[in-house]
Amino acid sequence: MPKGTWHGPQDALGRFVRAEACKTLEAYRAQPHLVTEHANQEYDTARGGYAHRQLYELIQNSADALTHPDTKQSIVIRLTKRFLYCADGGKPLDEEGVKGLMFAHMSSKRDTTEIGRFGMGFKSVLGVTDAPEFYSRSGSVRFHRDRAAEQIRQHVHVHAKRYPTLRLPEPMDAEAGAANDGDLRELMSWAKNIVRLPLADGAFEDLAKQVQGFRSGFLLFVPHVRDLTLKCAGFESRKFTLRRDGEELHLETGSGSSRWRYYKRIHTLSNDARLDSRTLDDTGAVQLAWAAPLDRLSEPGDFWAFFPTQTASLLAGILNAPWKTNEDRQNLLAGPYNDELIDAAASMVADALPSLSTPSDPARHLDAFPRREEAGDGDHSKRLRERLIAALDGREVVPDQDGRLRTIKAVRY
Repeated sequence: MPKGTWHGPQDALGRFVRAEACKTLEAYRAQPHLVTEHANQEYDTARGGYAHRQLYELIQNSADALTHPDTKQSIVIRLTKRFLYCADGGKPLDEEGVKGLMFAHMSSKRDTTEIGRFGMGFKSVLGVTDAPEFYSRSGSVRFHRDRAAEQIRQHVHVHAKRYPTLRLPEPMDAEAGAANDGDLRELMSWAKNIVRLPLADGAFEDLAKQVQGFRSGFLLFVPHVRDLTLKCAGFESRKFTLRRDGEELHLETGSGSSRWRYYKRIHTLSNDARLDSRTLDDTGAVQLAWAAPLDRLSEPGDFWAFFPTQTASLLAGILNAPWKTNEDRQNLLAGPYNDELIDAAASMVADALPSLSTPSDPARHLDAFPRREEAGDGDHSKRLRERLIAALDGREVVPDQDGRLRTIKAVRY
């Protein structure tokens, strides 16, 4: 690791971190009830909807850092018995990034190309660690549950059941932190940002399940990320890479390759949908995307919000959008916002379907169509099916005996 390439605690970002921590303590002196409120927010986030999602949240933050120019487009996850590391070559931490780590609902990420928006995801790491660390070339920051509690007790003179951890950052020396950690030193040789989490008791087993269960389809929706590597002690490493071959995307997983077609569209929300949209959405433009698996078009897929939800779409492949979901992002909610996005997605898919037809299999695109209605189908999948049928009315999507696509009324025996 070249000396001097990682700014230390006395540099500009370190000074900013100390000043922000002092402001927090002053606020706690003026209003001690904030101590309990902030502690409970952290506790609920780490053990509520964001529990068991630490890997997703860290990877999404790295993917967002890679949206900026002049970045090394790689993400590496490394899980050992002692630490979880998440390293990327993205934009180094800045003052706004520090605020995003400290506070909730203050994220500056509003662009539709960035996944995280609310600044809540990093709070999830408190479910697996008491002392998260963020190493960055611009300056490094650590948090510590016990030290934060002691500072609050000394300066605020309040005794609470719980104390917040992430409101009191401390600047740290990255090179000193790497002195006794070979994994960290190796990652620092190329990365610009590294999150290191000293693991709490029992955290390794949960995180190992997250690493092994991570789905490679994530790369389809972050084209600026070239590769994602996941290493876990006791398991074989997994590396996902994405490459373009003409109109096809080839997703390599180490154990095989899959072929996809990718379609996207920007939808402008109506006023009703905007009023129902998520907090902090300040733009009426929403990006929709459909990834169609060319080797598995007959298999029903699901809705994704960059990561898989538990809401089935029944359309082949992955239908991705910033859906309005419940807290853990597992299920789509009812309302005008999601309804309008489903309608727009149906139109996008209707336009895209004919391009899946081939001379050797002119009806191949019909395999992607949602299955007929069955008991137990969800409201969202039903709406998608109905809107897709309506959008295909009058379109040339049925092959005749010569393989040419025609409207259904134009096809006769």
